[in-house]
This record gives sequence, structure tokens and C-alpha cells, in this order.
Amino acid sequence: MINIAARGFELKQGTKDGIEKELKRIEKMLPENSRFDVTLSKERDKYQCDITVIHMGSFIRGEAEADRIEPVVDMAVDDLKRKLRKLKTFFVDKKRKGGIDEIAYAFDDFDEDVTMEDFDRLYYDSVDVTRRKVISPHIMTDDEAIVQMEMLGHSFFVYLGIDGETKIIYKRKKGYGLLTCEE
Repeated sequence: MINIAARGFELKQGTKDGIEKELKRIEKMLPENSRFDVTLSKERDKYQCDITVIHMGSFIRGEAEADRIEPVVDMAVDDLKRKLRKLKTFFVDKKRKGGIDEIAYAFDDFDEDVTMEDFDRLYYDSVDVTRRKVISPHIMTDDEAIVQMEMLGHSFFVYLGIDGETKIIYKRKKGYGLLTCEE
């Protein structure tokens, strides 16, 4: 399934068809029930494209920015392909077979949703929170969390360890750091 959203401009049907055509080629590299979320935005004559692949709790994101809409989509697709190759190489090198997806699937019913009311109790009204996000951490190993963080292009990642503890993996200048939350 492919979801396409545009922010700050009207997206033409021809462009939507082109995006779907590009993503159909990538879809062959992914499991059947993968979902694509494509967000195109325009700010000050710059287009930005974010393509997120979602499959059973695993995420991979391709991003790009350019002056025109056609190259920005191509660049985001290329970024996504590069990350998929990197993920495949990781699993081949480590002789793993889709461990992230298997763990996410096994613990699919474990998710606990946090509501905005819960967040409101945690934050003071005077704090200037510019963005809030609700997450449902999945159970995975430290290595799998690092892969997820790299695939998303983030500098940190929150997850549940195999032992059920909430953990945060983050990038350092050399290597990674790990925070474990106490109960």
C-alpha cells in the first residue's frame, strides 16, 4: 500500500503516478505486506521528500531535498534503495534472517499506546514542546535497534530490550551509547 501526502502545494496526478511507479520497483525487494508513506513538502522554493517503508514494526526511511519535484523523488528513492542494500548486507554479513521482523511480529500484541493526556501530565504547560510523538516500542536486541536507528537516519532510538527494559541507543563520535531506564 502506498500513501502519498503533499504539504504546501497541490500534487498533480501525473506526479503521483510517477511516484507509485518508482516505488513498485522497490516493492519487489520487500515482503508482501510492506507499506509506503510518502510525504512531499515545499518550503521557500525547496521540495523535500520523505519515503518511509513500514513492515511489522520495522521502519526504513529515505529522504531528499531539491529545487524541483522530479529529482527530489528520485533522490529519496535512491536513498531508500541504498539503505535497503545496507540492511541486506547487514543480515547477510551477520548470517541473520530478518530477525527484526520476526521479533516485532512475535510481540505484536505487546504494544501499549501512550495517550496525549499521559504526555500532558508529564510536561508543564510553560514548556515549549514543538512536536509530540506517540511511540509503541518493540522488543528487539541492541544490534537490531542500531540497525533500525541507522535505517531511520536518527541519532537515537527507543526500544524494549529482550529483558523487557526500556532502552535508548544513541550515536556517539566513535560507536554507540546505551541508556537503560530503571523502573
